[in-house]
Order: sequence, then C-alpha cells, then structure tokens
Amino acid sequence: MLFIKTQRWMIAKGAAIASSFVLLSPLALANTTCLGDRTVAQPQIAEQLDSFERTAASTRSELDRYAAAVRSGNPHRESHAINLQRARENVNLLGKQMSELETLNAQGTGLQQAVIREARPHLEQLVDHVQAAIVMLNEGARGYRSQDFRNAVNGMYEESDRLYTKVDALTDFEKACQRALDVTTDKTDI
Repeated sequence: MLFIKTQRWMIAKGAAIASSFVLLSPLALANTTCLGDRTVAQPQIAEQLDSFERTAASTRSELDRYAAAVRSGNPHRESHAINLQRARENVNLLGKQMSELETLNAQGTGLQQAVIREARPHLEQLVDHVQAAIVMLNEGARGYRSQDFRNAVNGMYEESDRLYTKVDALTDFEKACQRALDVTTDKTDI
C-alpha cells in the first residue's frame, strides 16, 4: 500500500516537472529580440507612451460620463460647453503628446512604433467628433438637441475607447515582453 502511494506521488511529481518544462520551454527558446535592439530613446518613448495612455484613459472616462449624460437627457447648454471644453483640452494634450512621440518614432521599438501608428487614426477621428459637436453647440438649441449632436458625442466616446484600448493593449504587450526577457536573462544566483 505504501509502495502504491509513493509511486503515485512520484508519478504526480514527475508529471508536474515535465509539464513545467513544456510550459516554460517557449520562454527559454523565445526570440529574445521581441523588443529589438535597445536605443537610448526607447525608455523616454516608453515614459511618454505611459503618459499618453494615462491621458487617453482620463479622456475616455470623462467622455463616457458625458455621453451617458447626453443619452439620459438633454443637459443644459452650459453643461455641454464645459464638457466639450474639457474634451477639446484633452484632445489638444493628446495631440501634443502624439506629436512628441512621432518625432521619436524612428528610434522606438517595433511595438512602440505600432502604438504610435495605431493611435493616430483614432485620435484624428476623436478630433473630428469633438469639432463637430462644438460646431453644433455653437448653432444653438437646434444643433445641440439634434440626433447628429448625440451621434457626435457618442462617437467621441467610442473613438476615445478605441484609442485607449489599442494603446493599452500594445503597451501592456511590450511591458510583458520586457518582463519575459528579464526573467529569461536573469543571471543572479540565489
């Protein structure tokens, strides 16, 4: 009886060890250039991307609340003006950050370049929706109470969500790649 329990224990341990080799072997054999050759500018680009991502997240949150308020009723003109002013400020900040990123783009990793490339069209669409909503607000009640206005506000939220989602996914992937490289190339003795 003891022999059978010991044998089962050894089989279970052996299976666990074998499965860990199967699970971890892709890391050991992974292409350790997933981030490419490191340049001096890449840490700076990473910091700027983090700042861009935070601004995109904040913009998305604000526009989510604003779009929900517009869907639930007709806020006063002053409320629209305040929300659209915030949206314009956020879009201008995102545009400035994007410009700075684009000047360093060629020095970035492939993933950093992908973030910048993928973010640009969503930022442009976001700008278009904000501008359209501002124009309709300036037209008066006929403009900001229209279905086109509601569509523009909803479009603002949707593009800010797409922008944030893409930036977040790509920067998370790059950070995960870096962590995987750090783990597989860690040479410290325990």
